[in-house]
This record gives sequence, structure tokens and C-alpha cells, in this order.
Amino acid sequence: MGADSGFVDNTDNSSSNTVSVIGVGRVGLPLSLVLCEAGFTVYGIDVNTDMISKLLNKQMPFMEKDADSLLQKHSGTSFIPTTDSSKIGESDYVIITLGTPVDDHLNPDFKQLDSIFPKLVKNIKTGQTLILRSTVSPGTTEFIKDKLEKETSLVCGKDFYLAFCPERIAQGNAIAEIKEIPQIIGGIDDISSDKAEELFIKITSKISKTDAKSAELAKIFTNMYRYINFAISNEFAILAMEHNKNIYEILELVNKDYKRANIPSPGFTAGPCLYKDGFFLLNNIPFNELISVSWRINENLPLYLLNKIKQQTPLKNKKAVILGMAFKKNSDDTRNSLSFKLKKALIREQCDVVTHDPYIKELNTDLKDALKDADIVFIAMNHDQYKDLSKEFLSTIVAKDCTVCDLWNLADGGEIIYKV
Repeated sequence: MGADSGFVDNTDNSSSNTVSVIGVGRVGLPLSLVLCEAGFTVYGIDVNTDMISKLLNKQMPFMEKDADSLLQKHSGTSFIPTTDSSKIGESDYVIITLGTPVDDHLNPDFKQLDSIFPKLVKNIKTGQTLILRSTVSPGTTEFIKDKLEKETSLVCGKDFYLAFCPERIAQGNAIAEIKEIPQIIGGIDDISSDKAEELFIKITSKISKTDAKSAELAKIFTNMYRYINFAISNEFAILAMEHNKNIYEILELVNKDYKRANIPSPGFTAGPCLYKDGFFLLNNIPFNELISVSWRINENLPLYLLNKIKQQTPLKNKKAVILGMAFKKNSDDTRNSLSFKLKKALIREQCDVVTHDPYIKELNTDLKDALKDADIVFIAMNHDQYKDLSKEFLSTIVAKDCTVCDLWNLADGGEIIYKV
């Protein structure tokens, strides 16, 4: 190939244990550390200079169980954080973990993937295996293949290999789950699946191989199954409130020792995956009501609860405290958290809003100080630190006649909204 193509003709296999992970955030960093522990040399490539600086200084940029000890062990040796995308050309595997959000119109936004594409074209080498790790709309892996073949004149399955292998971990427990949960490998062709398997077999024996689009759909279906289940639970909670009945008692009646029911408890349901992944499926089908309605139920729950409180007590000039700004339990990740929607609505009602979260540095203030003289308390997330928020505890701190919204039933009183 000529120099103009940017193609690196390098068939040296001496670095067969070298991996470039593009994007060392909450998906890419845990995977990088697990690969280092399995004997790989990993370049953690990211445009976020602050993130790279922290990693070079062996500082974890976010909470992740067991990750810090691996970072101390491998950073600067087998784990090399860098902003230098040319390291792609020195690796036999390139794993892309960049985010795939939705835009203001809830359509898939591929800006992050598009931004890395010129760097792939410039640095791709023969024999290299490319792996997409982030959730994408169906057909994206095939699109990447066609685009790479067009820009480089290389042939997938012969000169390079490409597979979609979705991450399936729960943030905060990624180090363990990467090895425990079966890896889905969806190659563009059989040899691409085999090449990707050669990487993942080093960290887990649990591997399921399929084609690329089936793997893309499997990832989205997994998230949407959970999201729809949570929506059902939240709608049941709303229905129980409208009938003045205890949703937690009803769920106990339904679920206890009954093998055909496992309805989850209600709660704020959000985050960067569950919130938006369904929209990857809705563009081209007429029968999208189930996903669309689930989104409306989950997204509108905070405002429904606020309106229920508003029916009981005036909100203007009241002190409102939101406990839990992360989108999930015992996490410092605030992406797409519904607590921020609630905060905006309370400000609109002219409340004095105080936010607290034990896992977010700037919000980890004294809990009693945050709650002092509160007129309204929203327990927005079921962090462990909030598990003892009983009516008796709150009554010694908050204002007289304080209204509490306890969607997670941490007080174990059976009432979602109650007066202290």
C-alpha cells in the first residue's frame, strides 16, 4: 500500500500480546486492567488529558471495586495511559469503548466513533483485530467494516478482523464480572469471531459466538428487558398510590414463593445505557410502543411524585433536600440521573434545593446538616448510607410537618409519600 493510504504494512507478530483500548472510561479502564492482569500490555488511549494524567499518577478517576489495586500494580508497566493514537499501530488488538449517546432528538449520535475513524485508517495494520465494545445501533459493525475497506483497500476477514463484543458488566463490579459473565462475540465473519475469541479466552472460558448484528441486538435487548421491567414496577407503584394501597406489600404478595413472578421494587430508573439504548431500535419500526411507553413512565416518575407532594403541601419557598444524585446505588456516576430532572422541577417551584450524595465528592457533606429543617425530602437513590433513614431519625432533624418521598421504602413503612 502507498504512503497516502496511511496503512501500516507491519506483519511482525512480536507484540502479539499488545492491546490498544480506545476510551479509558468506566468501560475501557476496568477491561484494560483485567487484560493487564491476564498478561497483556495495554495502551489506554483517550483524548481526555485530565483522565490520562490521573491514570499516569495511579489515581482512579471513578469508583470501581478492586480496580485501584490493579492500577497501582500495572500503571506505567503493562498499562500505559496515553493520548497518542499512533499506539494503535503497535497493537494486535484494538478495542473501541467510546460512548454512543443519543442527540437532542433522541437519535443515535456517532460523533465519538466518527472522531476515532481517521486514526484507525491511519494506523491500522495487517493481521489486526478490531473490537467494538460500546452499545451501538444494529448494523454499525457492518458499517465500520465497509468504511474501513473503502478507506484502506483492505479486506475484512483477510487483512484485518472485526467483531462486536458488548460489555455486559455492572459498573462498580466490572473487574469481577468481566471474568464471570459470558462474553458475546459477534464477528463480521467466522474468522473474525475466532480472532476475537483468542483475546477473550485469556480472561474467561465463558464465550458465546454469533454474528455481529445478532450481538448488537443481544446487547440492546438485554438493557431494554431490564428497562421495561422497571417501568412495569414503576407503573404498578403509581397505580397502587392512586388506590391508596401499599405497593411493597402487594409486591410481597405477588413474589413470595411464586415461581412465575419476580417483579422488582420501584425506583428511579436511568443511566447512560438504560435511558437511551431503546432509541437505537425505534427509528425503522412501526411497533415501538412498548419501549417508548417504558421510557415515558420511567422518565416522568419524578414529576409524578412531585405533583403528588404538591397536592398535599405548598412548595414555594420550602427547603427541599434530594438524597442521592447518582443514577444507581453506591455509585458516583451521575450520567442521566433522574435526580437532576427532579432538582430542576423543584427550582421551578421556587424551592430552596439542597443535594447530597455520599459517593460524589462535592456533595458528600454532613447528612444531618443537609437535612436540617428540611420541609421536603426526596430519597432519590437507595445508597447504603441512607438505609437507616427511619421516620424516627428524620423527625429529630427535619422541619415540623416535613413531607418525605421514600420510593425505595428505606423506612420500611410502606408509604411512598408520608409526613414525618
